[in-house]
Amino acid sequence: MARRSMRLVEYGKPFELTKEEVPTAPKGGAVVKNEYAGVCHTDAHSADDEFSGLAPLKCVLGHEMAGTIVEIDPSAELKVGDKVIVYWHGGCGGCSRCAVGETTACLKDVKHWAGITEDGGFSDYVVIPDAKLLVKVPDTIAMDAACLLPCSGITAYNAVCNMVPTVQDFAKHSADCAVLLVGAGGLGLWGVQFAKQLLPAGVRVLSADVDEEKLATAKAAGCDEALLWGKDVDDDTAVAAAKKACGSLGGAVAAIDFVNVPATFGRIEKILVQGGMHVVVGLLGGDAPGSVPLMPYVLSRHQMAGVLMGSLPQLKDLVALMAQGNVKPPPISHHPLENVYDVLQDLKAGKVKGRAVVKL
Repeated sequence: MARRSMRLVEYGKPFELTKEEVPTAPKGGAVVKNEYAGVCHTDAHSADDEFSGLAPLKCVLGHEMAGTIVEIDPSAELKVGDKVIVYWHGGCGGCSRCAVGETTACLKDVKHWAGITEDGGFSDYVVIPDAKLLVKVPDTIAMDAACLLPCSGITAYNAVCNMVPTVQDFAKHSADCAVLLVGAGGLGLWGVQFAKQLLPAGVRVLSADVDEEKLATAKAAGCDEALLWGKDVDDDTAVAAAKKACGSLGGAVAAIDFVNVPATFGRIEKILVQGGMHVVVGLLGGDAPGSVPLMPYVLSRHQMAGVLMGSLPQLKDLVALMAQGNVKPPPISHHPLENVYDVLQDLKAGKVKGRAVVKL
C-alpha cells in the first residue's frame, strides 16, 4: 500500500511530492486513510520555521485530518471502517494530564504533534501512534468540515468557553451585554457561532476585521454588528466606535483576539469594561510585544487567558455540538494535494475566504 506525501524539504520553499509504502500501525495505534486535510496558519508558521525547528525537515505537515481507519490495534474501541478525526496534539500518554485528555499540558512536555513534529495530513495515509487520539465522526457531519474541528474548531470553541463564566456573571446584572471577536477568518467565523450557542441569550456578538468581505461573511454567520478596522481607521476611532456599538455598558464584557498583533491587543484592552475578559488566541504577532499600563490594568480588574487549542474531552463535546446541526462550518474550498504549498501562500496573503482544505 503506497501513499503520496507533500514533504517539507527546505524551510520557506515548496514542498516535495514523495511516494512511499505506508507503515503498519504501531502497537496501540492506527493507520487512517486521509480524506481531507485543513490548511491552517500553523502550517505556514511550520513551513517557514517560525517555530524554530519544531517541525523538522522531511516532515509531512497538515494537522487537521479526517478519514477512515484502515488498520487499528485490536484492543482499541474503534474499528476498521470508522470515520474519524485526529486529535493531533499528543503528549507522553502516561502522565496524569495525558490520562484525562489534557495533552496540551503534558507534564513531561512531550510533543507527539501529528503534522508538526511528526508526519501529518498532507498525505494519503496517516499513522497515528495512539488510537485514543481518534474521535469518531457522526454521519451528520461532513468530512471536509470534520477535519477542521481538531484545530481551528476546537481553538475557537475553547476560546468561547474561556469567556463564558465572565459573560454569564455580567449577564446576571445587565440585559445589554456585548462581546467582541477580532478577526473574521476561519477561527472568527467559528467563534461567532459558538458564542451564539454557548453564551446567555441576548448577548450581542460584535466582529472586527480589516476586510469588508470577511465581515459580510461574519454577519451571515450570525454576528450582530461588524466593525471595519481598515488601514485608514486609527486607534481612537476604532475604540470609540466599538465602545458605542457595545451599548449601555460602554464596552465589551469579553473579547477574543483571533489575530493578536500589538494593535489589536492594545485596542481590546481599551474596549473592555472593568472586570472584562481578554482571550488571546492568534499567533500573527509573533515575538512582537504587547503591553498594558500596569496600574490601570489592575484597577480595571481585567482578566486575560491564552488559548492553545483545547483538550480531547472538549473535542468530543464539540463533535457532539456539531452533530446537532446548529453550527455550520465556515465556507470551505477544496484543493488537490499537489497545490497545498500554493494554498499556504494564499492563506498568508489573506486571500483565503473561510477555510481551505486538501481533498485527497
